[in-house]
Amino acid sequence: MSLPSDVHRLLPAFLSAAQSDNFSAAARQLGVTPAAISKNVRVLEAKLGVRLFQRNTHNVVLTDEGEALLARVAPLWQALSTALERVQRQEQQPSGTVRISVIPGFAHQLLMPLIPTFLARYPQIDLDISLDAKVVNLVGEGFDVAIGSRNDPDSRLIAREFSPIQMVLAASPDYLAKNGTPQTIEDLYQHQALLHRNPATGRVVKWQLQQDHRVKSVEPAGRLIVSQPAMLLDATLANMGIAYLAKWHAVAHFSTGRLQPVLEKHWPASAPLWLYYASANLPPRVRVWVDFLLEHFRNSTKNPLKISNL
Repeated sequence: MSLPSDVHRLLPAFLSAAQSDNFSAAARQLGVTPAAISKNVRVLEAKLGVRLFQRNTHNVVLTDEGEALLARVAPLWQALSTALERVQRQEQQPSGTVRISVIPGFAHQLLMPLIPTFLARYPQIDLDISLDAKVVNLVGEGFDVAIGSRNDPDSRLIAREFSPIQMVLAASPDYLAKNGTPQTIEDLYQHQALLHRNPATGRVVKWQLQQDHRVKSVEPAGRLIVSQPAMLLDATLANMGIAYLAKWHAVAHFSTGRLQPVLEKHWPASAPLWLYYASANLPPRVRVWVDFLLEHFRNSTKNPLKISNL
């Protein structure tokens, strides 16, 4: 026989009365009247078809059936209470591991400086970060959050415009002093280009530059092709040529003079970087990570969009 659907509403009165042997004490514990305790116990007895208490003027005593019910129900009720309290504590102090996929350049240049602050703020959270230049399937590969310029268009994700990517042309002062500074896009074909092969597609990345209010795709020649932007930056600093790379790699070196902007007026417009996650109902450990990132990049954050709308 199945239990009545509302039996859970009656059990607290029974358990409190059984443990205190007194309806008035049970009422004080639960913040209700003694009459409410007595009524709930009577209703429970009627639903179960057994007498749970022997009553007199001053106190109540469990029957054998009441003792048997208490022995079975009390440990289960305590386990349920403990589980609910644990969930509540996790909500108050999130814990667990957050798995993140992020494009390498952003991770090195912009994300890493923020991580010590996050870990200090949330000592019970661990971060498991994968540096992925490829398109990832967030759900299929077990990630909680991804940061990238594009993602699996078939994934049912939430995407937030997060931070812009500005691609730039850069070279060292020594290289330009020796080889001259390009004045037009066509001049690039007379220089050594430092090229990047996208590890996800296997193709050499074309340089997308602006000319006459249109995007011009440039494929300059170069003797060095690398799959990691960090090595591209190293080669640029080593006076080996002109590189097309994300501004976050070069901006600090522009400030110190180790690198110089090249053909700045032809740089492409910024493109969006996206923060992806699987659902609006995030676990606390993931929610605080997402909120932390948006807090630090709020100036470039837009309203949430379903990825199917991108």
